[in-house]
Amino acid sequence: MNKNEIQQLAQKYLDGTATAEEKRLLDQWYNTIHDDDQIVNVAIEEPESEADIKQRIFANLHRKIKQEPEPRSYPGVLRRLYVQIASVAAVIIIISSVSWYFSRVNSTVQLADTALVNIVAPKIMEITLSDGSKVWLNARSVFRYPKTFGSKNRQVELIEGRAFFDVKHQVSHPFIVKTKSLNITVLGTSFDVRTYQKEGTTKVSVLTGKVGITLTGNTSQRAIMLLPKQQIVLSKLNNQLKKEITHESVVNLWCKSPLVFEQENLNNIFKAIEKQYNTHIKVDNKKLLDERISITLGNQRLDTIMEILSFTKHFKYQMANDSTVVIK
Repeated sequence: MNKNEIQQLAQKYLDGTATAEEKRLLDQWYNTIHDDDQIVNVAIEEPESEADIKQRIFANLHRKIKQEPEPRSYPGVLRRLYVQIASVAAVIIIISSVSWYFSRVNSTVQLADTALVNIVAPKIMEITLSDGSKVWLNARSVFRYPKTFGSKNRQVELIEGRAFFDVKHQVSHPFIVKTKSLNITVLGTSFDVRTYQKEGTTKVSVLTGKVGITLTGNTSQRAIMLLPKQQIVLSKLNNQLKKEITHESVVNLWCKSPLVFEQENLNNIFKAIEKQYNTHIKVDNKKLLDERISITLGNQRLDTIMEILSFTKHFKYQMANDSTVVIK
């Protein structure tokens, strides 16, 4: 779609007049976007009406599209890859997340009377909090934090996904990570939290320092303390906690290292991608799994990685939904 078509469809989407086919085209357009800064990043200073939000979002979309540079000329097949990755890099609105944001904005809680930022990570990404603590988010993780921490504590929320925290030490200001099932309290440490609804478990693994764990909603429970090389696993089926030993070297490997392969078959490469991006790859042509390749895949969006691999090994793929890739 060209810029005018995107603007027209976006206007209809935000007005609530888009047809199912037009919504599908917008979703398809969004799936081609690649941009390091392309995240849902909304500061909520005070309650807004849905009409106000729609007006602001579309105004931003309109402004960004007008700034979009024309694609440069690239020879041959490289042009297709360039258009896929770069032609709409300036557009930062996530159309498919508008409904999600509308559904959550009225229930957003003000932490320490400061504005909140909501993020849906498009790929593995790093953010720095106001106290200097760093957070690495896995692709499609949903994270909420205040722009500025309050005077009593430093509280953030991992709603869904995986995050590695490197927390600045502050004795008088505990750092609290809230998930749907666990509360994690630290003063200054580094640890990993994994909470995916479909997995049925929540895991907390410690790299350095000491971490206190309590069940969400259980204010009388004494915290379970974790030390380096320890992790705790909560089964959502029976609400039981289990402490385990973990390997220190793999606690934050997922957010630090690119995927590096030397003459590896696609079967193993796809398995690594599934683990890294918490996705499922379905391959119809089983012969393709034996194909070998040497490649380094950095911290990029899943659709960009699939575009690179499909261009290199000459296969077609489809992003079936948020958690499935179909290769033909």
